[in-house]
Amino acid sequence: MARLVEALNRFFGRVEILALGLENERSAAEAALAKGMPLEAREHARTILSVLPDSAVGLALWADAAEDAWLDQEVVASLTDLAKRVPWRADVWLRLGRAGQRIGWDGARDALERATSAPEERDAARLALLDLSDLDLAAGDPARAQRWLDRIPAPLTTVPDRDVALRRAECALAYGDLDGARAAAEILGEPTAIEGRAALVLARLALAEASAAAGFPAAGSSAAALPPAVVGRALDLGLRALVLDVPGAAELCAALVAASRDVLVVDRVRRVVRAAGALDEPTWAAAFAFAEGRRDDARQALARGLSAGDRAAAAALLRMAVETRDLGALDALAARGNAKDDDKEPRGAAAPPLPPDLVRLRDAAAMASAGQGSGALDALDAVTGEGAAWADDMRRAIAQAWVPPAGGPAGARAAAAWGDVLRELARTAKLLDRLDLLAAIEALAVERERPLRAAVVGEFNAGKSTFLNALLGEDVAPTGVLPTTATLHWVAWAPDPFARIVVRGGQDRVVPHAALKDTLRALAAAGDKVARVFIYAPIERLKRVEILDTPGFNAPDPDHIAEARRAFDEAHVAIWLLDAPQAMKESERRVLSEISALGVPVQILANKADRLKPDALETVLAHVRDSLAASAIASLTPPIAFSARLSLKGRLGDEEALAASGWAEVEALFAEQIVDASDALRERALRRKAGRIAAELAQAASARAAEDREAGRRARAEADRLRASAAYLRRERRALAAAIDKALEPARRELASDLRPIAALPEERKRTDASVRAYVQERLVARLSWPLSAEIARAARAGAEPGARGARGARDVEEGGASPSPRAAAHVRAVLMGMVAVHDAPDELAARPIEGVVEAAIDAFAMALSAEAEAPVPPPASAAIELRAQALRVAFEAPATPASA
Repeated sequence: MARLVEALNRFFGRVEILALGLENERSAAEAALAKGMPLEAREHARTILSVLPDSAVGLALWADAAEDAWLDQEVVASLTDLAKRVPWRADVWLRLGRAGQRIGWDGARDALERATSAPEERDAARLALLDLSDLDLAAGDPARAQRWLDRIPAPLTTVPDRDVALRRAECALAYGDLDGARAAAEILGEPTAIEGRAALVLARLALAEASAAAGFPAAGSSAAALPPAVVGRALDLGLRALVLDVPGAAELCAALVAASRDVLVVDRVRRVVRAAGALDEPTWAAAFAFAEGRRDDARQALARGLSAGDRAAAAALLRMAVETRDLGALDALAARGNAKDDDKEPRGAAAPPLPPDLVRLRDAAAMASAGQGSGALDALDAVTGEGAAWADDMRRAIAQAWVPPAGGPAGARAAAAWGDVLRELARTAKLLDRLDLLAAIEALAVERERPLRAAVVGEFNAGKSTFLNALLGEDVAPTGVLPTTATLHWVAWAPDPFARIVVRGGQDRVVPHAALKDTLRALAAAGDKVARVFIYAPIERLKRVEILDTPGFNAPDPDHIAEARRAFDEAHVAIWLLDAPQAMKESERRVLSEISALGVPVQILANKADRLKPDALETVLAHVRDSLAASAIASLTPPIAFSARLSLKGRLGDEEALAASGWAEVEALFAEQIVDASDALRERALRRKAGRIAAELAQAASARAAEDREAGRRARAEADRLRASAAYLRRERRALAAAIDKALEPARRELASDLRPIAALPEERKRTDASVRAYVQERLVARLSWPLSAEIARAARAGAEPGARGARGARDVEEGGASPSPRAAAHVRAVLMGMVAVHDAPDELAARPIEGVVEAAIDAFAMALSAEAEAPVPPPASAAIELRAQALRVAFEAPATPASA
């Protein structure tokens, strides 16, 4: 940057200095500056100021000399006085702001903002805008940093502004906007050896992209979970930034080292840090200790740094705690942050308080440990920053604790925390307006308290109802019913025996067991459709197991087949009856595969064994076993052959038939594998059904979140467009004012016609009559407000979107595409009304140019656009809903743990 004295010499001249005989002092001071002797130049400048205290040249020489000598306090003092003499000079305000930053002067920011308002010195204004953007980035306010960047004019050449692109990339990364960061990074390209800040941006972008690709929030996952090639690339770039002493580089590299388990990587970074003489710094000592698994040593190293008042150690401990998921480190930071002056901690030991996100995360961890999983999930919903990936890990851990992995062939190793699971599912269903799934969740809550449900399935005439009667020891299920009238029979316990027939579109029928078969035949003859038959009996076994007797799968009525399939979903276990003389037909194999795919446990039984000789029966069983193995279909136990017909006779008192039926083995199987295992089978069925609901809710939540993300992207794009339009209007308001004033000539002619009657009025009345002034104001606003607002809107759109200029811009106004917003139009109306209010002869306004008014209207329009761009948009809750729904879905999909021997 050129010296101030060179610029001010041209502006002020040296008349006063020559008149007072100070020219030799001025020349000597400039010569000393040219020779690199700032202290000597300072003395000559002070001599000039002792004689001529308000000399702008003398103050400029003092400022230049103090700046070269790194006397920042004097730089601020000299430039403060100089800014009072030349408040329009952006370069003076820029240097004052920069010097003020170096000494922590409170007025530094204000000085930089004054530098941005000097349109004639665009280079200095541009640098001030970049500095302000840096200040807000450092303060964690990327939105404000972005607004400063929006005010920087686009370069006149085709070469993009790399300084602006660098900061836009940093803003986008702070937002989590990977698309924006990529676009800015493309402008940066591969950084040179001395572009450390750009290298750090690319390192952060590489990690963020890898995190997003791995399904983690853009804020980042632990480096240990990312591909080694990505971490290696990020570390290369980070080390380049570290060597160039870029702020934030040490924290990034230390965090990557802390999460690394690669000995070669750790050793490589250790050599770089040793060469820099920083090996004993708490940040690096802790990073290497973390990498080597010495967490206690790492915390102790950072605690030493905290005790010494090293805030870098606090920042490093915070970053490493997040990177390594170390709650102990967070606890240590929280304890230091809560240290009071009257504590026994050494002076300066208190660390900055934990960020709110990490406070919530720590609270959530405590609630989860106390068994308050739902409360922990609520706390994690608000975690969105760099702790987002850690929060997602905690969500999944909570969900996994609710749904521990299943084990064993018959069900779960441990029961799920169904109270928590069903509450979470119901909460998600309500938030997504899925009332259908809410009803299914409520049905699961009821199902938990009901007996086990065993579905007896198979093709028609396989002997299912006869088997059911044998199982219950009574003739309760109707047998011999034609397949055209068959339906699902639900057999359950009741103190009195009766049956309830549910008729579609008609009244239910309640009949005694003896009348059930005749009633079904009568309904079929009348053309009535039976939806379901509930058979109740005071049989003790039904208190523990309810039986679903299903229609045959080869029944001709598709409704009956559909009803049989629905039984799969309602059942906890299926008992498939084969017709032994023709066992395992292709149709049976297909349906069995379908049941197996649903996750319903199946027991295979071969009925009608009494129709085969022993050798033939063994051949059939071998064929069944081979077919099951070939189709990857598992049976709870190896298939058993028996005779349901003989079993029923035996259960009704025929001892000889019972002995020949093979029922004893079936009875033992039913008792051991179904009745005694009812809790495990019910748990397995509940998990299957809840898992299906969780998957559907996760899909719905993802769709909702995707819609909200797209809406958010559009809102951000519109806000960016509004900011760009506002910045363009402010920059170009003078040139635009002249063009818009000319475009308003037709409207002004119409206004002149409206005001012509007033010309004949006496001057005194024009000035004093309130009704005349009100009429002028109403006509001026009516004639000029809309065209002026529309012209400014068109200019704003053209400035934000260069492709909108020309014919398209004209069409936009005609079609309403560039219509001003109500707020912007109101601002313009206010400017016009104010113009009338302060003008002595408002009727003359139509006859003269109003560029100044148009310029004020452009400023007001730009203010309205900025206000609209900053209107807060509450973040949608769908992101948190999606994360919680996905965590529960993943818990249900976790692979089963192999059963112990």
